[in-house]
Amino acid sequence: MLRGGLRMVKRHFVKNWDEFEKLVVDLEKEKLPINVLFTGDKNEEGESWCPYCNRAKPVVEKVVEESAPEDSHFVVCEIEKPFWRNQENPFRKDTRTHLVFLPTLMRWKSAQRLDGAQAANADLVSMLFEDED
Repeated sequence: MLRGGLRMVKRHFVKNWDEFEKLVVDLEKEKLPINVLFTGDKNEEGESWCPYCNRAKPVVEKVVEESAPEDSHFVVCEIEKPFWRNQENPFRKDTRTHLVFLPTLMRWKSAQRLDGAQAANADLVSMLFEDED
């Protein structure tokens, strides 16, 4: 679907593990691709505590608008710094996410993922959204 010349994907935003887990369980029922950007949460000025996340976010957003399949979901999951620093947090420990870096952009339940500075590379991000599983 196009709106004002822009592609529209189904966008979602969550701020913690419980919200994320509930959302993906619901989205999986639709059998559509789910792409997830894990990023550091933002302060009052709209900047993330994670400098790599600040570099990646506009790149990912632009590619989502231009290249993400309309019949897909795009989830942004913001993670608080103290929670991220806990090495035992579920984003790091859960086998479905197994995050090591922020930002991480991934195709849910797929090997396709971009970690850290890779998520700021427009060519790599475009390939992630274009590749079929």
